Amino acid sequence: MANFVVASASIRLTNEDGRSICSVSNVSPIVTAETAVAFVNAVETIYNNGPCTARMSVAMDIVQ
Repeated sequence: MANFVVASASIRLTNEDGRSICSVSNVSPIVTAETAVAFVNAVETIYNNGPCTARMSVAMDIVQ
């Protein structure tokens, strides 16, 4: 039976102009939304130039 196996995950934050301000690789794919939001809030505080948009990408291998 085929299934998906998580290969990697990353989070990318962009500012209001759409420019990347932070990219984090090797994120746990089972991180909770609350933890991810806390991380984004911390980056917004450190960056201190308005809100950020965050995207989490998860890559999966298809195993046959």
